[in-house]
Amino acid sequence: MSEDTLQKSCIAFFRNEFERYGKGVIIPVPNEIAVKRKDVVICLGCSDTILVLNSRVIFCEFKVGYNNQQQIQIEFQKNVERLGFEYVVIKSLKSFKSLFQ
Repeated sequence: MSEDTLQKSCIAFFRNEFERYGKGVIIPVPNEIAVKRKDVVICLGCSDTILVLNSRVIFCEFKVGYNNQQQIQIEFQKNVERLGFEYVVIKSLKSFKSLFQ
């Protein structure tokens, strides 16, 4: 499974279980598109998605196989956590679903 496929599966799950019922919002961050366009300002190292729930904001980075975070992503994670928000690295749909149990 690719990171793109994993991300799409997680987004579909969240939208079907939460967003459609007004229980949360999922915001995909199109980092790859922004990198290719010189006219778009990006947030370097930003997670792949941002989840907004009642009292939680969760930054989710998707990785599969042996892929690990890049240094700029680790720095972004440190900043997010220092500000008091959650940051998770998701490696499967099961681990994504476990965020809501």
